[in-house]
Amino acid sequence: MICDRCDKPIEGKVEELNQDGQSGPGQTAYVHPGWCRRAPRQTAPSGRGR
Repeated sequence: MICDRCDKPIEGKVEELNQDGQSGPGQTAYVHPGWCRRAPRQTAPSGRGR
């Protein structure tokens, strides 16, 4: 199973975060128990290739 927060494999205990949807069934996120760093994500263009 992969952690939805840090994108690393989870071994052992798993924490489930239930997120109810407003108009649908919602979803369940599986994360490490406790705190883990969020995986880096690119949120802006990297430039023009200079």
